[in-house]
Amino acid sequence: MNKLKVTMFGEFSISYGENTISEHSKRSKKLWLLLQYLIIHHNRAIAQSELIDILSGDEEGANPASALKTQIHRLREILSELQCGDNVIVCTNGAYSINPEIELVIDAEEFENSFKSASSTEDTDERMRLILSAINLYTGDFLSKSAYESWVVPLTTYYRSVYSKAVRMALEMLNKAGKLHDIISICSKASAIIPYDEFIHYNHIKALAELGEVDIAHQQYEAVTALMMNKFGIAPSKELVELHDTALKAQSNTQATIDGVVDDLLEQQLVPGAFFCDYQIFKHLFQLEYRDAQRTGICINICLLSVCDTDGEIPSQNPLNKAMQRLQDCISRSLRGSDIFARYSVSQYVIMLFNTNEQTGELVMKRIEKAFRRENTNQGIELKYSFTSPNSRKQ
Repeated sequence: MNKLKVTMFGEFSISYGENTISEHSKRSKKLWLLLQYLIIHHNRAIAQSELIDILSGDEEGANPASALKTQIHRLREILSELQCGDNVIVCTNGAYSINPEIELVIDAEEFENSFKSASSTEDTDERMRLILSAINLYTGDFLSKSAYESWVVPLTTYYRSVYSKAVRMALEMLNKAGKLHDIISICSKASAIIPYDEFIHYNHIKALAELGEVDIAHQQYEAVTALMMNKFGIAPSKELVELHDTALKAQSNTQATIDGVVDDLLEQQLVPGAFFCDYQIFKHLFQLEYRDAQRTGICINICLLSVCDTDGEIPSQNPLNKAMQRLQDCISRSLRGSDIFARYSVSQYVIMLFNTNEQTGELVMKRIEKAFRRENTNQGIELKYSFTSPNSRKQ
């Protein structure tokens, strides 16, 4: 029996043996939509009126039935390139369908069946095989080039949700089996498809840390933190922050040679301006400096700079991202190389100034504010700041 292999995740394509046609070729988008709709509903005959609605949308042609027949004719010509020997599209009593004599192998259906089978079986090995098979089939969002079609949207949401569940199931099983390399492989792929799922990032960083790849785990954490703040306007969860903190502590417990330690401590290239770091690192550095300040009497000032709109609220994402990047550059250029700062939240930076009094702190804030005003021309963005000395706090 003839078999047509249909790919709907990522780029849409149909293959028969060595022959393939795909939406990458320069053909009418309406032709591909028509074919995709027929394949999705391949188990039934579809009335002309339903197909006309799919093709025309809100547009009304002079003779939609005639236009549909023309599109069907063109589509059959394209499908003839597959040389499958059968008429792929048939018409029965005025309704169109995929030829029921042709067996379709559709990746979306295989994906869904594998997930459902994995969810129902009690055999651990079989569940692992099925869930990994499902994950491998999902190479991108469902009909990604037709993502904004009204009938595609709910299917895209559904399949992405199933993929997320499949990844979670796989990661839970792989964690129990201790297969760290497989976890990293799955997370690397999954995080590109659903970048907002912190559960995936958590497992990725955890597996890297457990393999001793602490530097890569730290880089991954920084990338995730920047993504969460800049793209989605949220800070990383407490669990992710604690995982990162634990990974850094684990690195300090590993044995090394003195030369290796020194090489690690010496920066290959000194970055001009103040030292920008992750907030967790900022906390550790502050605690060290604060202890020394208690002993020596040197004053430390902690400064908080906040970006807001004219109503004192957090701005919308796009202007906020631009303002925060410009503010980071201004802070770096306006401070000494020995000063430290970090991003505290979506719209705030925190600075640690050494050996400064209230007057000096005010001057520094004014300098940063002036530089920011020069760099940021958006009149709807404001910068507010405050600072205090922890030395004055009662113990």
